Amino acid sequence: MSLLYLLILFPLIGYLLLCCVNKNNYLVINLINLFIIGSLVITITMITIYYSNNTLVIKQTLWKLFLSKIELTYSLYLDQLSLVMSWLTIGIGSLIKIYSLWYMNNRDGYARFFAYINLFITSILIVLLADNLFFMFFGWELVSFCSYLLIGFYYHVDNNYYSAMKSFIMNRFSDIFLMIAIFLVYYEFNSFNFNNIDNSLIYSHNKTILSLITYMIVIGIIGKSAQFPLYPWLKDAMVGPTPVSALIHSTTMVTMGVYLVIRMHKIFSLTPETLLFIQYIGVVTIIITSLSALLQNNIKKILAYSTISQISYMFITLSISAWNTSLYYLIIHAFCKALLFLSTGVLIHTYNEQHIFKLSSIKKLPFIPYVGFLVGGGSLSAFPIITAGFYSKSNMINHILINSTNSNYYLFYIVIFSTIITTMYIFRVILTLYNKVSVEFRILNNFNFYRDLPIIILIILATAIGAVVVSHKINIIDYDNFISSILTELVFIIINIISLIVSVSIWYYHIVLINNNYFFTLIKYLLLCGLDKLYENTIVKFYYLITNKLKSDPLIKLINFFVFMIKYISSIVLHTETNMLHWYVNSILIGLVTILIIYIL
Repeated sequence: MSLLYLLILFPLIGYLLLCCVNKNNYLVINLINLFIIGSLVITITMITIYYSNNTLVIKQTLWKLFLSKIELTYSLYLDQLSLVMSWLTIGIGSLIKIYSLWYMNNRDGYARFFAYINLFITSILIVLLADNLFFMFFGWELVSFCSYLLIGFYYHVDNNYYSAMKSFIMNRFSDIFLMIAIFLVYYEFNSFNFNNIDNSLIYSHNKTILSLITYMIVIGIIGKSAQFPLYPWLKDAMVGPTPVSALIHSTTMVTMGVYLVIRMHKIFSLTPETLLFIQYIGVVTIIITSLSALLQNNIKKILAYSTISQISYMFITLSISAWNTSLYYLIIHAFCKALLFLSTGVLIHTYNEQHIFKLSSIKKLPFIPYVGFLVGGGSLSAFPIITAGFYSKSNMINHILINSTNSNYYLFYIVIFSTIITTMYIFRVILTLYNKVSVEFRILNNFNFYRDLPIIILIILATAIGAVVVSHKINIIDYDNFISSILTELVFIIINIISLIVSVSIWYYHIVLINNNYFFTLIKYLLLCGLDKLYENTIVKFYYLITNKLKSDPLIKLINFFVFMIKYISSIVLHTETNMLHWYVNSILIGLVTILIIYIL
């Protein structure tokens, strides 16, 4: 089976074609996108059928690079984990691309947007399918580059460029530690290959080196996965188009850290102190960002803080070695968050506004996006029985209780507290936005294929139907603890009902009023801006101080001299652009004569 490379080749071809096509030819752009979507879906379906019928893994070597003592292979590897994640990326990525055909229609940069999206999907599939850390890191860096392009897509708008640069730099800082981890892996295992690393763990290894590797990996992934203290970039990334936010928050970038830990779970199992470190990061992040979402007024930033806190759930689940449970939560969250962003995008596209209190004056809303946001919000808050989020979160809580000891029993209370806050902030949005809205129930009259079809599919996936399908595919049901799981779900239903009553009481009936006193304003400032200001007043100002000192370096002056000479020469050469044909013909003749004279001499 040699189709694996096509999963990377098709979106890459789409990127190249869209770079060459006329930017105003919308028909050709749409046809290219639909062709790439269809090709990817057909290819992954064929691979899945072959995978399920014939083999446990599929491997395909693209090419090899031989250095003096190192053999670098660029190979693709498909097992159950990478198959599930590839389906998630291609499936939701395709839905977002279809939705974008409506969202980006008649906007500047139409072809450029889809070119970036195709390159983004290419890079994330490289990360998922690479069979070694070296090749994976190439895709990892490409993901960051594409996110920089997409976050700064509206580069002509003030501060958007700075948000893109902030994302890029904070991820670069984190990636330094991941590079160190990769070098340490080769030092200890003499290989970058994931399977070779796992197989060699049966032998004795230096425990200190293993711990250092896992610590470096964790520090290397908290940038991509937006965990404390490197999470501020994600809220600023909301300046990009809403479909980009949906793509970043659901299937790409922010979940790559979770994927990498699951991929290398065997080495993490041997370093429990690193798992404890992951747990502490998740706990701190989930408290800060859950409260931040409760205080935020920008709807996209609320969802951004929500994503950070939901990834913290995954980190906490990883810390107790519940790998499948974390993967299950990741998939369900992808459905839910993509649905929320696409439904929100209809509001932003229609009213060009993101502030929830300004949007609260809306009078009409199409039926399907309205239902989409309600279902997505219900799934995010783990609304009982009917939503997928209920099953993924109750399953996570059940595993926390089963694996709890006296030292980490507090995790249960942290997760319950965060669940209550999640219900409060998402219903704050729902009750603020849709309190007086008049829903347009005339579905046929208001139906838009590109806009509504992806939302309908995601609505289905965000309900119990999606939860059952996903749990069956990744074997998440633990029959040994089935009774305790049922009891946990019953308790969780009671907690959810209480959370819902509290939310409605505060945001609808205003039984409790949150006053904007000094103490409240201070907390809000610290949570929403405090870490940014800390970075600005320490790291950024120190960096500016160093660069100002370096301006007097003689080497800088030498470099500036070469830059000046290049600009000067180019300004002279530009004068040769006269748009006169006889001048160009004479120039060619002079050049030919000069070459002949040099050749003869």
